[in-house]
Amino acid sequence: MSEFSEKIGMAAGNNFKSGYNCCEAIVETFRKEAGVDIDDNAFRLCSGFGGGIGHARDLCGAMAGCVMVISTLAGRNQPSDKPLAEIYPLTLEFHERFAKEFGSCACGDLMPYEFNTREHLKNCLKLVNKVAQLLVVYLEEKGLLKQ
Repeated sequence: MSEFSEKIGMAAGNNFKSGYNCCEAIVETFRKEAGVDIDDNAFRLCSGFGGGIGHARDLCGAMAGCVMVISTLAGRNQPSDKPLAEIYPLTLEFHERFAKEFGSCACGDLMPYEFNTREHLKNCLKLVNKVAQLLVVYLEEKGLLKQ
């Protein structure tokens, strides 16, 4: 990992510790520390993804945040901008990399503890840090992140 990815990982962990949920922590870090242009209204879209979508333990909120960051950098505003066939491979590849690294993309698999316990917070803090670092490496490989 690079010095920059470690910095981003620490910032994401600090955002989680300060009260952002896992999705918010990832997106807030990339918009504040990596210059990804996500405005406040778009940022609010993150709020419901914590705990695997409102504590449903479904899709990991940190993973959802990563997809939001990737989509912001490589996505489109209207169908005429670019075909989805240029965007989907990026998010699919990151999904596969995430699953390989962590064993799953499901919150319930990644976080077996009761929400808001010390164990939950410690587990998700570490995960958010590592996920942010993984995303930095991926975005740099794809030429999507400019420092």
